[in-house]
Amino acid sequence: MHAEEYLKKVRECRNENEMLDYLKSDQPGVALELAKSIHSTPRILEMLTRHASITVRHEVAKNISTAKVTLERLSSDKDMLVRDYAKRTLKKIEA
Repeated sequence: MHAEEYLKKVRECRNENEMLDYLKSDQPGVALELAKSIHSTPRILEMLTRHASITVRHEVAKNISTAKVTLERLSSDKDMLVRDYAKRTLKKIEA
């Protein structure tokens, strides 16, 4: 399977156990796709807050599926953009 096809499957995934399997595969782009996905569960998104890539953390902070408690924690993250995105997302979900 080509990388694009694989990432398309990741994007369309709606099953948390499958998402965990994708993360364990450690394929390039998987964490970013899950961080951006509206289908990602709050648990998956919470796990991704510890990802090494700052871009993944940015996307988690922007994702409206991220749990409020996670967004509140990210609002005091060491990275300015993570803090800003988390605060903006909190405003969206509280509106």
